[in-house]
Amino acid sequence: MRLPDAAWTSFRRLEAAGGRSQEGFASICPDFVIELRSPSDRLAPVEAKMEMWIANGAEVAWLIDPKCRVVAIYRPGESPEVLHEPSSVQGSGPVAGFELMMARVWQ
Repeated sequence: MRLPDAAWTSFRRLEAAGGRSQEGFASICPDFVIELRSPSDRLAPVEAKMEMWIANGAEVAWLIDPKCRVVAIYRPGESPEVLHEPSSVQGSGPVAGFELMMARVWQ
């Protein structure tokens, strides 16, 4: 089992997968994932983890690197979109309309 730092799954997909138990997590890949690279993380394994999320059904995955102030946005069938020092990141696909303000992340 893998758990991202933050995730979102549509209620429709969650229900189709049988919901979640009161004692744990649903056995489903989220629609949207955020991973926050910690200072001890090597980049290659974290990038591989992002590719794993996409390969298993995530529609959008964000890798946030606070030290380098970079956000890489992963989508199926595309190369990651890399944003350097964005002030905010706009959601797309299943999280269209969501906006993450980066000021607190960069602190």
